[in-house]
Amino acid sequence: MKKWFFVLPTLIALMLMACAPREAPAPVTATPIVSNAPSSTPSSVIPKVSPEDAEWQKVVVAAQKEGKATLYTWGYIGETGIQIRNVFKARYNVDLDLVTGRGSEFTERLKTERRIGQVVADVAQGAGVHLLNMKNLDLLAVAPSLPILLNKGDFIIDPVFDKEGYLLQENIQIIGPMINTKLVKPEEEPKSWQDMLNPKWKGKLLASSPLVSTGMYISFIPIINAKGLTVDFLRELGKQEIILNRGDQDTADKLSRGESPMALQLADTMAGAYVKEGASIKAIPMAEGVVTTNLVVGQVKGAPHPNAARLFMNWILSPEGQTTYHKYKSTGPVRKDVPDFRPPAVVLPPNAKLILETPSDVTEETQKYADRWLIELWKK
Repeated sequence: MKKWFFVLPTLIALMLMACAPREAPAPVTATPIVSNAPSSTPSSVIPKVSPEDAEWQKVVVAAQKEGKATLYTWGYIGETGIQIRNVFKARYNVDLDLVTGRGSEFTERLKTERRIGQVVADVAQGAGVHLLNMKNLDLLAVAPSLPILLNKGDFIIDPVFDKEGYLLQENIQIIGPMINTKLVKPEEEPKSWQDMLNPKWKGKLLASSPLVSTGMYISFIPIINAKGLTVDFLRELGKQEIILNRGDQDTADKLSRGESPMALQLADTMAGAYVKEGASIKAIPMAEGVVTTNLVVGQVKGAPHPNAARLFMNWILSPEGQTTYHKYKSTGPVRKDVPDFRPPAVVLPPNAKLILETPSDVTEETQKYADRWLIELWKK
């Protein structure tokens, strides 16, 4: 009897606890990102969706049930990809399977997946020319309404790349002239593309060959379409005995080593990596403009995890997504409230004229034509 005198109160307490309503689990939150941004920068804050937006809350819950999203990506590589995957997982408890490669390879892969009825990818990420080609091949779905797009005033550029709304721009990347500051004095810096025709630069200008890189095409075609340059200028530029290289890395190597004083075109992504290692490289503005290109994301048509795909596309344009991405990738963010982590040497001054690449500039047909055009003009 004495034994039950002590046990009975404990049993009653346990029964009451079991009947009490359970507290909802705490939401998953990400560890604040360490950055050089001011403390006021909302680097780990997702803009809250209004409580009445029950439809988006359903997307979040459905994405968490799906549990993962597979991304075919050119840009989420190395530490960049690791951080994007980790922070997104911490935020939503949804895994990201990052499959890295080139845009043309992914296009063929998606075509095969569609043909056999076994779509693997949920999101495609890469250069505009490849994503536009995927779109034209009916491999991508129109991006459904995303909460992050409601406040267009938060963005430096319109994040919607194409008017139909298939593709979203996630970065701003400069591709233009860069100099070795040990070899070119400030007073010697060209101010205009026309200055590149000066005989003193003959045989000293670096560029990536149009046979192996789209960099040359990207540097000039948008400016020509914007009436800043002409084909005649390119013809004269071809007489400068330009040193054509295997690609951006080859160009950056030679520029950083001082083998040549200037590159006609070099991406800030590549140049920024060299500057961080101590290279004396600097971006210079041009009176007619310097092209800014972009990487874009799109949802794959027939994606096996469509809600997780939407959740990721919304996140990558958020302050947290943009901060995570651009801290580890030397390109500019598309948001006004996210710091620019690029080395100052590869960032053009605020008054520089920038020409934003458009879908009409980067179609696959235009690119092929432009490459042949440049090769013919320069007899390479």
